[in-house]
Amino acid sequence: MSRGLYTLTSGMLTQQRKIEISSNNIANINTTGYKKEQAVTSNFGSLLINKLQQNGIYETAVPLSEVSLIRITEDNNTIHSQGTLDETNGDFDFAIIGGGFFSINDNGNILYTRNGSFNLDDDGYLIFGDKGRVQGEYGDIFIGTDKYECLEDGSIYVDGELIDRISIFDFEDYAALDKISEGMYGSAAEPYLVEMPTIKKGTLERSNVNLTQEMSDVLSSQRALQSSSQALKMYDLIMEIEANQIGRIN
Repeated sequence: MSRGLYTLTSGMLTQQRKIEISSNNIANINTTGYKKEQAVTSNFGSLLINKLQQNGIYETAVPLSEVSLIRITEDNNTIHSQGTLDETNGDFDFAIIGGGFFSINDNGNILYTRNGSFNLDDDGYLIFGDKGRVQGEYGDIFIGTDKYECLEDGSIYVDGELIDRISIFDFEDYAALDKISEGMYGSAAEPYLVEMPTIKKGTLERSNVNLTQEMSDVLSSQRALQSSSQALKMYDLIMEIEANQIGRIN
């Protein structure tokens, strides 16, 4: 089979995967704390190209370079840059300025997120949706009221008394993070506590997705996909002619 078929087919699959990732980014542009993803491509196998040289009656092959005929999508790379800040004035909305994650106790399983859209459960603990309770220096954070003060370092005061401090954790290598859902991560690696975080109450961090860039990437991938599809049809036609006409015996 022609090597061009492998090259074009792998290219189409790669471009299709890029379109899917960009489409998911666009779908989550309004998801609080969402971080955009990029496709990571790599070569699948390689060929050594040689140049034949004639030296008298002897023929030698001189290596020129290695080339790859197939490129595949190897993985998704999450971009953890700061998203835009949206002032909501919500009593239990928080945003982290700089690096780090909120930690959520999900039945003993610690999850990490940049989404600070919290609330209080019936017992007065600070929670993140149905995932679990937000963690502070003393474990589950108990507030018990919406009349409280939160300083930029995460310290929470009720009636002038310090009751807890929101813990912000970070990782040396974000590759250690495993995506659980949109904006929610788990990790087997041990995080470190951010000693001097900056937390803004009444504010949420929106996604870091750039709509213009994502739309541009989708259009670029669609054009590449269409070009590969047209070239693949031409290869198919050439192979049909080769099979039905060139090899015909008159």
